[in-house]
Amino acid sequence: MDTILIPTDFSEHAHYALEYASFITKEKGGKLIILNVYQHHKELENIQNKFKEIETYSYLKGVDYEFITEKGISVSNTISKVGIDYHVGLIIMGSNGVSNIEEMLLGSNTENVIRKSHFNVLTIKHRMPELKIKSILFPSDFMPEVYSIFEGIKNFSKLFNAKIHLLNVTSSKDSKEINKVSKKMDSLIDFYQLKEGSYQKVIVKDKSEEFGILNYCIDNDIDIIAIGSHGKSVLHKLIKESTSQNVVRDSFRPILTMRFQENFRPQTSNLR
Repeated sequence: MDTILIPTDFSEHAHYALEYASFITKEKGGKLIILNVYQHHKELENIQNKFKEIETYSYLKGVDYEFITEKGISVSNTISKVGIDYHVGLIIMGSNGVSNIEEMLLGSNTENVIRKSHFNVLTIKHRMPELKIKSILFPSDFMPEVYSIFEGIKNFSKLFNAKIHLLNVTSSKDSKEINKVSKKMDSLIDFYQLKEGSYQKVIVKDKSEEFGILNYCIDNDIDIIAIGSHGKSVLHKLIKESTSQNVVRDSFRPILTMRFQENFRPQTSNLR
């Protein structure tokens, strides 16, 4: 994850994402690629003026960054191309922007970037009151496929010495079912040799998965939510719910969407 890509349309939400991207880049080292996708050459003069304005932002001080422009009708395809060309390890995007960014984040291009590209994506919805990553929430059913992304989550947590909260949200009262989930969580913990104190294992009951996730975030001051790319529906619900509820809006966390690896199965007999 030495290179981070952040697409921008210079909107307010893109500014929030850029600030967070600068924080991550500064903390872990590496390079930040700041991308604007345009459709007409007449836009270039204004884009260059916007880049000059960005250069004055104090939070970019000490960050190794590069501005690039790419012409493209399909925002998601252009982002993927740039990601490949620059060998990026993470894409950071601001949510609820306008213009191309709005199309990318709120329309079909979201699925294209998150689910069809080869990159992990961190989505920022609001300006973060604190630039910190001390806790990462990983809500999951802890089936075998999650092993293909957990290595990335573990490595990301190590960069910031962040605690991983392993969460399962259930609506069941069946103790046998809860015990099965608990054993799956233990298998993951054993497989990745998580050290005591580096994680917390939690099973909670709530009326829905998305509300269970958000309630846990509020109660435990979680900094980032990490989910697999098959969690698209949860991601969509989290974004939509946050626009209509003040408590959710005010506590919304960045979402790190990790790409599942196809046909990945960990070599252990403890999985069910």
